[in-house]
Amino acid sequence: MLLSLSCLKGQNSSTTIEAPNETPVTKEEHLLNDVHRFYPKAGDWSTEATLLLQTGNSAIRIGIEEIKFRKFIQNQFVLRTRVMATQSKEVTIINQGSGLMERSITEFVGLIAPGFEKHQAMNGKHTHRLSPYWGVELPIGKRNYEYNITNSKDGQNYYTGGTFNNKVTKASTIGINLLYGIDFYVAKGVFIGTEIGYGFMHQKYGNSNITTSDGTFSDTRSIPMGSNSQLNLNFNSGIRFGIVF
Repeated sequence: MLLSLSCLKGQNSSTTIEAPNETPVTKEEHLLNDVHRFYPKAGDWSTEATLLLQTGNSAIRIGIEEIKFRKFIQNQFVLRTRVMATQSKEVTIINQGSGLMERSITEFVGLIAPGFEKHQAMNGKHTHRLSPYWGVELPIGKRNYEYNITNSKDGQNYYTGGTFNNKVTKASTIGINLLYGIDFYVAKGVFIGTEIGYGFMHQKYGNSNITTSDGTFSDTRSIPMGSNSQLNLNFNSGIRFGIVF
């Protein structure tokens, strides 16, 4: 009997194993880790384009209106630059009975708007893919416009051999916008969103430089077109689509 107990005691002392230390993860901490995997981190870049779905009498088409770049200085503090540029040229042949006139209209509009954003991560179970933000931007723009028509010396009526040209120069825009927007992360590093802004805008309409000719003599004059300042509510009806890299 004593021998049996002694053997048992030896077996118990030789099989003692200490369990490793483990820190349990709560349900809230697990959700928080899942939330943060969608959001960009400090050092990340993102680029996005605003897509416009145009309908009406013509077929449905998708156009790109503007492009924006972001640099995440901190997890929730972002430097941004918005860029927009459009150029168009339209040529029309006009028959006024007396003869044909060719009218061409060329226009370029460019804008760059540096600024910053402050994002707010949403930690809720059903809102963890959302990233609302507020910010400020400083838009600076330029516009060129030229109207030219042949066989006319007043820009409207037919005149054989005449020309009419109106070139707008020194047209510009400068302002400041307060912004509010929201990003929705459909997947890690891929988001869609919308943005609204309200701010002050000052526009200079530039000078209208008109040159007319009747085929023999020509005349040039420059007319200042004034300026305008106003408060604007800016809402882009397009959908912002972006990627983080």
